[in-house]
Amino acid sequence: MVVFALPALSTSRLCASGFCLLMLSAAVGFAANPSALRRPIALELAEDGKTLYVANSRSGSLSVIDLNNARVVQEISLGKKLSDLVRVDGRPWFLATDEEAGELLLLQAAGQNVKIWQRLPVSPYPVSVVISPDQSRCYVTSIWSRRLSVIDLPLENDQEAKITHVIDLPIAPRCQLLVRDGSKLIIADAFGGRLAVLDTQSLELIGIREFPGHNVRGLGVNNDGTMLLIAHQMLNELAHTVRNDVHWGLLMSNDLRWLKLDAVLDPKADLYGGAHMHPLGEAGSATGDPAGLTVAQDGTVVVALGGVGEVAVGQEEDFSLYRIRVGRRPTDVTINDAGTTAYVVNTFGESVSIVDLAEREAKGKIPLGDLPDPATLSEVDRGELLFYDARLSHDGWMSCHSCHTDGHTNGMLNDNFSDASFGAPKRVLSLLGRTGTEPFAWNAEAKDLVTQIRKSITNTLQSDNEPDEDQVAALAAYVRTLPGPPSIDRLRGVADPVAIDRGAEQFRSLGCVRCHRPPTFTTPRTYDVGLVDKLGNNRFNPPTLRGVGQRGPYFHDNRAASLEEVFRKHRHQLKRDLQDTELFDLLAYLRSL
Repeated sequence: MVVFALPALSTSRLCASGFCLLMLSAAVGFAANPSALRRPIALELAEDGKTLYVANSRSGSLSVIDLNNARVVQEISLGKKLSDLVRVDGRPWFLATDEEAGELLLLQAAGQNVKIWQRLPVSPYPVSVVISPDQSRCYVTSIWSRRLSVIDLPLENDQEAKITHVIDLPIAPRCQLLVRDGSKLIIADAFGGRLAVLDTQSLELIGIREFPGHNVRGLGVNNDGTMLLIAHQMLNELAHTVRNDVHWGLLMSNDLRWLKLDAVLDPKADLYGGAHMHPLGEAGSATGDPAGLTVAQDGTVVVALGGVGEVAVGQEEDFSLYRIRVGRRPTDVTINDAGTTAYVVNTFGESVSIVDLAEREAKGKIPLGDLPDPATLSEVDRGELLFYDARLSHDGWMSCHSCHTDGHTNGMLNDNFSDASFGAPKRVLSLLGRTGTEPFAWNAEAKDLVTQIRKSITNTLQSDNEPDEDQVAALAAYVRTLPGPPSIDRLRGVADPVAIDRGAEQFRSLGCVRCHRPPTFTTPRTYDVGLVDKLGNNRFNPPTLRGVGQRGPYFHDNRAASLEEVFRKHRHQLKRDLQDTELFDLLAYLRSL
């Protein structure tokens, strides 16, 4: 972990340093098109509980809802792709992250009047923000740059927020949670089952805690602060993608895990001592893709079930949680101070559901605009809906997103029939930047994307229905739009062009181009490269190296923990040992792809 301390700078010096601040005294503009897709992603109540603010990802706007009348009274264009929203207690301020613009927005809000007070550039691709209990500091996670920005918040209305530290993380972060009066910060891996624990006083990483899970989209603590709650999925590499294993939740389960907070914070403690788990769903009625969660003061937990359009409600001692139908792809939840009402943002439903927690019933839905007729959506937009829809699988256990998190990879091993065998589980491949990299699957058996998607629906998801060709085409259209993950070195500003050029020459001279030929950095054949799976198969199609610096572990069975291990420990396709400088250059080149 690397920590960069940034000195306090004046506004003029910040602009000169690339941390330019923008202060607006006038209200920002309206989002004009009521039928446009907003894709709401986060929501937050005003302190008086009368107004609800909703951050929209696709439109980059903020919807303002008057809860007395249960309707949108204002929609304001704020940025490009909002990813999170939190309230600053005691002051009329909210913080929003803009993933595409790479900014933290400090907003002044009073009812429907919202102003941008400051735009603060942060590390690229910010996806979440949390605020310290004393409201003096916030923390912003950035997924692809794998960084945490530590920001001092203004104490007075005429002051500015300032970045004080930028911390390199060993995981791709998304969800985060402050615990123990803000003295510890728990940061979840966006893809796999790892939790980074940070001491917020020293800004030192205490440790990495691993558990068998992935797709962590919700973190919380119970009402007495003794248990950490994690909403996640769990892929079992020992199970097979056959109807029996899918039906009984043996292959993929969706869970609310309860861990002793003391054990999470102590890297030497038994992580599972005193722990337990609520299975979310059951055979015949599963709950793919759990998402955001929140906990009321009386201990009631509400978990969004993104893949099936429901929320689960209950308490720790309940044998199972009660499920309530809401809108399409619920992703975030907040509860009023009285603990009586939950508000659920439906990302694909373009709405907010109102849930009565005492009666455990959805009481209504507030549309954010005109919900488009699915028939009028573009093929790509229809494909996006299907990609995150667990109802495409048998009983609703999983969606495409369950293994290919937001199109990337959960980094797990899966024993499916795409390689025409069971007994040799293989790493889930990323779908980012795969356009033009046919064929697909480790054995290159799928000649094109449409063929692979059809196989995945039938064999992996074990769909109850034959794949509809329009669905397959829409999914393929969506996947083709997914860009490759950006270079982590470039995002961190540490890319060395000279080393990259030398590494490119190493890549050619070592013969890497035989299998990983530019510009796709793969080839359509299979090769024996000295790797053998558990069934003796030794010919594999080389995965594209686009975005390889954002993946890991490596090889078909995750045997290499890092890119360096690929060459140092496993000497992959090397005819000679590499000097330290040669390896440095080669890795710099690979991370640049």
